[in-house]
Amino acid sequence: MATGHIAAVNAYFEAFGARDMDRILSYFAPGAIWTIPGDQAMTPWAGRRIGPEEIRQSLAAFFEAVEPLEFELQTMTEADGRVFVPGRYASRFHPSGQVLESELVLRFTVVDGLITDYRVFEDSLGITRAYCGEPVITSG
Repeated sequence: MATGHIAAVNAYFEAFGARDMDRILSYFAPGAIWTIPGDQAMTPWAGRRIGPEEIRQSLAAFFEAVEPLEFELQTMTEADGRVFVPGRYASRFHPSGQVLESELVLRFTVVDGLITDYRVFEDSLGITRAYCGEPVITSG
């Protein structure tokens, strides 16, 4: 049975999969922190954003640049108000057209049914290289 925290994260993923911006943002607290490591000058959706309007900007840049090819989530784990979600993905990055396959872990902090903190742990260098059209080096 899913906890309330996991249910909130599942609802976010449902909205994210539909690319429904307003619904996505409805799952975030007003002062939520959104962190995607990377150089914002090179990958416009990267960086630390606070609040729905800044999160909207990051998501809009992501949706414009990233074409999902595969996305697989593994078992979510909840501990102390945080939900950890390991997974794998393959994405095509535009305008380069390069594809990157990688693993990731997403960490959500949920308070009163709303996401207050979101952080991605992924191959940010590989993403930047794929987005910019540079050779992507994988470790297997």
